[in-house]
Amino acid sequence: MTDSLENPPPGSAIDRWVGRVAQFCGVLAGLSIVAILVIVCAETVLRQFQASLLVTDEIAGYLNAAAIFFGLAWALREGGFIRVEILYDRATGTLRQALRWLIVLTAFVFTAVMLWVCTRHVIYAFNHDTRAVSVIETPEWIPQSVMVLGSAVLLLQLLSWIIARVRHIP
Repeated sequence: MTDSLENPPPGSAIDRWVGRVAQFCGVLAGLSIVAILVIVCAETVLRQFQASLLVTDEIAGYLNAAAIFFGLAWALREGGFIRVEILYDRATGTLRQALRWLIVLTAFVFTAVMLWVCTRHVIYAFNHDTRAVSVIETPEWIPQSVMVLGSAVLLLQLLSWIIARVRHIP
């Protein structure tokens, strides 16, 4: 059930722009999954020759985070978020609309707070030049920035949903 898109109002220019950004991030999420596959396969082959990339697990972890955070807005837009529907499915009419608004507004506030905290964390990592304890000593702000970008696009998607529906309240 794609309730986030149930009876959607006509798409505005902002909604179309956010949709393109979300789709681009969805493509990045997919490419991250493909990159994980490639480096794990390369590591497997190299180990047959007693060699290793030495950083496969670290890079795969970064790419996994990228797949998750870049995929958030696209999953929301396409109705792919998992939710507990025990109350929502039983609700009808005004109660269902109220629950939908409560869910979206709660998600918006949560995402805004998460974006703020993640942004502060990235700024701290950048200012203090914190690095991963690994062979390549990755500056931590680089992979952490993916959380900020993905959260920002998710927040834009939620805002777009809110604006579209507020404009069309009967």
